[in-house]
Amino acid sequence: MDENGLPWELINQLSDVYAWTIDFTRIQKGDRFKIIYNERYIEDTILVGIKNIEAAYFKHNGEELFAFNFVTDSLKKTTEFYDQNGNSLERTFLKSPVRFSNISSRYNLKRRIAYYGNKVRPHKGTDFAAPTGTPIMATADGRVEKSSYTRANGYYVKIKHNDTYSTQYLHMQKNGRIKKGQYVKQGDVIGRIGMTGNTSGPHVCYRFWKNNRQVDPFKQKLPAGRPVPSELKVNFEIYKVPLEETLNQINFE
Repeated sequence: MDENGLPWELINQLSDVYAWTIDFTRIQKGDRFKIIYNERYIEDTILVGIKNIEAAYFKHNGEELFAFNFVTDSLKKTTEFYDQNGNSLERTFLKSPVRFSNISSRYNLKRRIAYYGNKVRPHKGTDFAAPTGTPIMATADGRVEKSSYTRANGYYVKIKHNDTYSTQYLHMQKNGRIKKGQYVKQGDVIGRIGMTGNTSGPHVCYRFWKNNRQVDPFKQKLPAGRPVPSELKVNFEIYKVPLEETLNQINFE
């Protein structure tokens, strides 16, 4: 996306908007997007950065995804992104614990490895490759169940989100900041990419637990956020319509 000459700050904001709905490790040729955003100026003349995204459109893997930044509480200045039908874009879990990384190995219970004589060696995690030191985020709110070290996992953190779901983050750099029992929120940095434990390159092995069993996070139907409050639906439509019309009028080059 930076090849389009967009400010890195804007790209980061766009990735935050769609963090729950788009797997950015699978962005492919042919995906397209449109953005309506505000810039920040000093004395209306000196550009100092991006203020916020008002609306966006992303066509990913053939699916059209709209996003509208709607104020839900004017006193607290609380906003949330909704699609064209008023459904929240937020989910219980982020798609990835690392921004702009590549998946080097997916969850695969039938994986065979030549080093082990092509024997089946199940891989119950998803490996997100990124440079050493890249921040690792908690994919959902929860309480740290373990922050420890083993020869295989290296330094790792395991978070219990509720009675159903837990997540685990392996091969991190040594981290003394995250402690057992600590409460973390979705998006909090809980560590950084490392090469500890059994690993051949810098990455985080992301493990997703459901009912005490490791599963593929990309195949789970996870709870969605709350839709636009019923008392604000009319206001949302009034806000959304002109922005949607503007997005539809923007042509791809």
